[in-house]
Amino acid sequence: MGKRADNKFAQNGIEQKTNIVDSIYQAENLNINSSYKPLSLNFNGKPIFSIGQKLTEIHSTLNYRIDPNSDYQDYFPTIKDYLTAEDKLSLYRIGKHSYINGIVYFSTDQQSERIFNVSGTWGFLVYDKNVLKEMKTWLIENLFPELENHFEFKDNWNYKIETQNQIEHFDLTKENESWTLNYEVELK
Repeated sequence: MGKRADNKFAQNGIEQKTNIVDSIYQAENLNINSSYKPLSLNFNGKPIFSIGQKLTEIHSTLNYRIDPNSDYQDYFPTIKDYLTAEDKLSLYRIGKHSYINGIVYFSTDQQSERIFNVSGTWGFLVYDKNVLKEMKTWLIENLFPELENHFEFKDNWNYKIETQNQIEHFDLTKENESWTLNYEVELK
């Protein structure tokens, strides 16, 4: 899922953090003067956050931590990668043994702490095919209300939510009885 940063940002001895951050923002198409619509991903019944939002402005109950192995690890601490495996992003038991396990990744710059580079993955471990309808309902009601009337458990299903300056991509794949939903925000 990740977009590993190209080391060209650090070539020629560029050590100024501002130049690196500006280059990364340019590569990500982040316009710091633009206002981004809140993401369709919900947490506690509201959008989890918006691109460009400051880290200090996210919901105080959202637990997250530094991710030392993500897209911008080579630029730490100028760019910090985070992940959240918050319990509310997962459903730990549906039916007897099936569950949904979710994780969301995002990055910020050290100075302004603006959120960018957002993606996520949800694994649906299905031990009873009869729970797929319940899983779909939970996913829509709790995480992605905008997928109502669009989401379906179909191998290679994809969908996008496009606004003026961002596209939220959804891709669902199936392997055996497990499904994986990949989510990525592309800035334009």
